[in-house]
Amino acid sequence: MRSLLCISLLLVACKGDGHSHEADQGHPHGGDELPGQSVTLWTAKHELFMEYRPLVVGQEVGFAAHVTALPAFKALERGTVTVQVSIAGAPPLAGRADVAKPAGIFRPTLRPDGAGACKLTVTIEDAAGTDTIDAGACEVFATADDARRKLGAEEETPGRITYLKEQAWKTEFATLPVAERDLQPGVRCPGEIRPVAGREARLTSPTPGRVALADPPPVLGMAVQKGQLLASVAPRVVAGGDRPGLEGDVATARAELDAANAAVARAERLLADQAIPAKQLEEARTRARVAQARLDAASGRLGQYAATVSGGGGKGAFQIKSPIDGTLVAVDAASGQIVEEGASVFVVMDLERVWLEVQVFEPDIPKVEHAKTAWFTIEGYDQPFQLDDSNGRVVTLGRVLDPETRTVPLIFELANPQGKLRVGQFAKVVVATGDPVRALAIPESAIVEDAGKPVAFVQVEGEAFERRPLTLGLRSNGWVEVKDGLAAGERVVTRGAYEIKLASAAGSIPAHGHVH
Repeated sequence: MRSLLCISLLLVACKGDGHSHEADQGHPHGGDELPGQSVTLWTAKHELFMEYRPLVVGQEVGFAAHVTALPAFKALERGTVTVQVSIAGAPPLAGRADVAKPAGIFRPTLRPDGAGACKLTVTIEDAAGTDTIDAGACEVFATADDARRKLGAEEETPGRITYLKEQAWKTEFATLPVAERDLQPGVRCPGEIRPVAGREARLTSPTPGRVALADPPPVLGMAVQKGQLLASVAPRVVAGGDRPGLEGDVATARAELDAANAAVARAERLLADQAIPAKQLEEARTRARVAQARLDAASGRLGQYAATVSGGGGKGAFQIKSPIDGTLVAVDAASGQIVEEGASVFVVMDLERVWLEVQVFEPDIPKVEHAKTAWFTIEGYDQPFQLDDSNGRVVTLGRVLDPETRTVPLIFELANPQGKLRVGQFAKVVVATGDPVRALAIPESAIVEDAGKPVAFVQVEGEAFERRPLTLGLRSNGWVEVKDGLAAGERVVTRGAYEIKLASAAGSIPAHGHVH
């Protein structure tokens, strides 16, 4: 009795676990189903990955056209996809889908009415324009059995990694065809962006005093011209000076001058009457000149005091003008601020050209003695900066070794028309040390370390990838030579390679996450 109960439970369990391929419309496999077909193609504007069942006369076939907008590598959300089947001697048959459900997947359908060899064409219309893609040769079969006999069973390729379009569209993802490029050998060095000698002006206060900015006031980052007035500095009165005391000094000096002038007039009358010698008149005139000088000095001190207190840049103030054309990169004083002599007020730089100062390590000095080109990366910019005869030159290679860092400076001067390079930025520099070499290359971003070895992931089909161990060679300007592991024309993953590595480590993922 107990044995019969166990057998009954097993039969019920087996019946519950049964899986009908006919009911699983989203899976391309199964003994009675027709093998799935697919095509993956690229244009300048789109990537098309389209899955469909074999074309059979009288049977409606649905296409799942996964459309990726390039170069963003994101799902096409708005547009139209038309699939056209052309058979020689018959009018073309077309199916159209105007809505992507979900985003990026268009599902046109058509029903073939005649058998024979055909041509498949896909037309994508969106905001970027019209893209007509030749999807290659096809065949419309008379019956499903004909299709099954000719196509055979669909088989999975060992080693394939599945990464669905729905996953790629939600992450940073991109691919690029493997191709030959010109690579140059080089040495890696640290570097820094510096101002060009003679194209930097540090403006300081020529005297202790109060700053008055020009009108309109100079603003950080503004362009300035040679000779442009930026500020003035009213000299500061000697310590202990105040208005009442200075006004008293002026009054005293004026009274002394009046007395001296009266003495001169009296001496002139007496000399005319021959009552005094001529020497006394000269002495009186000398005292008058001294009194005039004292009055001028006292009046000057009073004027300086008034200008300092009011913050004005009037008579007697020192003007600060830019000695060069350039950009105002520092404003170190405000209107009304008291500054000392030599204090920094402004810094003006001509940033149309800058220096790249590279620190070359001692063993590499012989390699860069005749260098003319380099490339470098700066934090925040994805693409490296190129430096060659078209936009720069070598200024000098240092002759004295720094005893602490064991380096010498190699200075390049280069154009900076867009102002992307900022003084003080650090750079990772590669100085070219040889002639260009033509070689198969991929971006550095396509290389992933896996078990201590470099690998890349190749997109062999829309949602299928292969892991390729690599033998690498020369590195140049963000590119790496591939000596073995890839072939020209294959599409390598340049963004999102790490995610595909994780997908491969996660094990088997369903081949399709949507219904076709």
